[in-house]
Amino acid sequence: MIPGGDLLDDALSVIDARTALYYKANGRALNAVGQFVTTYDAPVEVLGSMQPVPRYRYEAYGLDFSKSYYTFYTSTDVIEVNRNVSGDQIVFASLLYQCQSSNDWFTTDGWKGVLCVLLGATP
Repeated sequence: MIPGGDLLDDALSVIDARTALYYKANGRALNAVGQFVTTYDAPVEVLGSMQPVPRYRYEAYGLDFSKSYYTFYTSTDVIEVNRNVSGDQIVFASLLYQCQSSNDWFTTDGWKGVLCVLLGATP
């Protein structure tokens, strides 16, 4: 465990890392019925691994038991969820996820873990 060693990059060489599409939220616009909807930049491909959050951790994390949560681990420094707009989205294995928060260890160790909630199949 050496800071800057990028342990995740090593792990992704052993487990089956897959490509996901990352959609960065870029603001909100009015739709045809006058509602504000989030708009997104064109998708960026990122390599990573989507892992379910164990149910026994939901209470400690303050998560809603009626939803399904996952952590997306990536060695790509593109995911940013700390802006004052709606969260970014990730499409992984044809499923759409809303980014909630992240553990940003990119500067120190070269990886991020992004907490995501499953929204369902891609439209």
